[in-house]
Parts: sequence; C-alpha cells; structure tokens
Amino acid sequence: MGILNLKKKTACKFIKNKQNRAQAAKINELSSIAKVGVLAELTLFQTYDFTNSLSNGLGIEQDEIVVFLFDRDKEGVKPENHKICDEGCFGLFGKIKSLSLDRFVNKKFDLMINYCEPDLVYAQVIMLRSHARLKAGFEHENNFFNDIAIKTAGNKIDTFNTELVKYLQLLKLIN
Repeated sequence: MGILNLKKKTACKFIKNKQNRAQAAKINELSSIAKVGVLAELTLFQTYDFTNSLSNGLGIEQDEIVVFLFDRDKEGVKPENHKICDEGCFGLFGKIKSLSLDRFVNKKFDLMINYCEPDLVYAQVIMLRSHARLKAGFEHENNFFNDIAIKTAGNKIDTFNTELVKYLQLLKLIN
C-alpha cells in the first residue's frame, strides 16, 4: 500500500468519524451572502469559468468570490488569481499541510460551494474543515456536510447555480 492510499484511507476514516458525530440541528445565524468560497476541480475550471455567471446570480462582485481549485491529475496549469491544491496538500486523517489551503478553509465565508465530483475524498475533507456559515454542493449519498444539496442530471453548473440562487432567494439571503 502506497503512502497516498494510506492518506486517502485515513481521510475516509476522518469523514466517517465526522459523519458519526454530525449534529442533527446545526445552528447558524443566517444573514445576506457577501463572501463566497468556491471549491472546484481544475479540469472543470479550465473548460468553463463559471465565476461571472455566479456573481451575477448572487448579486455580488466577482472579487468577493474566492476560488480554490483541486488538481486531481497533478498536471494542470494553474490559472491566474486562483490557488490550487492536490493530494500532496493533505496528511494522515485529512490533516491539511498547505498553508494557502488552511487559510482558505479557516476563512469565514458566508457561503461555500463545492463543484467537485462526489467521489473526491479530499474535497469532502475541505468542506468538513471549512468554517463557512452555509455550505452547498451537488446531492450525493455522503453530503451530510452540505446545508444545501442540489440534485442535477450530471454536473451541470448553470442548472446548479440557477437552483442555488432560487433557494438563497427563498431563504432571503440574496435579493
């Protein structure tokens, strides 16, 4: 067993432990959405920059959206103005070793959006460690950490964003 498999296995154990201790009622004071954190895979972001449509939908400036990208293949080209991480940024039991990723996770976002594939264990670890007040992502069986889980056919970003904006408007968190 390689070190990466051991890290992934212990990260899965971290997720399972968090799931067992998940609180049934999460108490958050909800107010309007002003700062948004986005976690996405590098390959998705290279094919489609969704930040403009997201900022328009949420009614916030584009510089209030902080994007952090996960490079699954470790071969991608880093886009300007965005941080990037990979499996090497994690230690045993999902411990974050990267300073920039640790800052991202500890930042107090009003909303954290996860656009990553559901099978990406490290994206789940990031969402679990995040200090965001409200978390949103695609619906899947291990989404106990998301406050808003949206089911779409495939990973259609525009459909997801449209539905997310509808839910946030119903909660009166955006205009």
